[in-house]
Amino acid sequence: VATELFIGQGYESTSLRQIADRLGITKAALYYHFQSKEQIFSALLEPASPVMAGLIERMVAADGLEEWAEALDWVLVQMLEHIDLFKLTLRNRQAMAEFQSAIEHSGKNEKIRAAIRDKAADVPQQIRMIAALGAITAFDDWAPDLFTDEPEVVVAELRAATRDILGLPKKRRPRPARQPVEAQGRSEDRR
Repeated sequence: VATELFIGQGYESTSLRQIADRLGITKAALYYHFQSKEQIFSALLEPASPVMAGLIERMVAADGLEEWAEALDWVLVQMLEHIDLFKLTLRNRQAMAEFQSAIEHSGKNEKIRAAIRDKAADVPQQIRMIAALGAITAFDDWAPDLFTDEPEVVVAELRAATRDILGLPKKRRPRPARQPVEAQGRSEDRR
């Protein structure tokens, strides 16, 4: 309920009373579980922590540009799976700015910078790795409506763009197995 309200009307415009009313409980009952609107917002952002940790883990473990691309692909899938979380952060940028400073101070950004320095063979490769990461992480700043309107298209295009930035060949999707011509004829004969 709080997610719907924060997405629909924004964090600043949503009151604890509105959340309690939509839940069909008293404001006092809501206070029993959450002492503030900030605590509710923080709880709603909690799924972002394992996603961020998973991305960092994959980037640190990545061996080469292909595995870096796989780490970025993994986070794209996570964005699709947690689309409401993504919408929540897009709709509530001011509130997110306050929470973002806590994230930056937790050392996560330094871990990513260190992974890039350690994994890249040279400065051009570092630049490509940073640019590929930036293509995904900054996308919500430049085209948030595209992601919420057509997430599958955006993920497919970002996947292709990150591979281009990294200088990797396009990944081909496996085609369904085709029956040999002889087998096709025999199956038609049985009909």
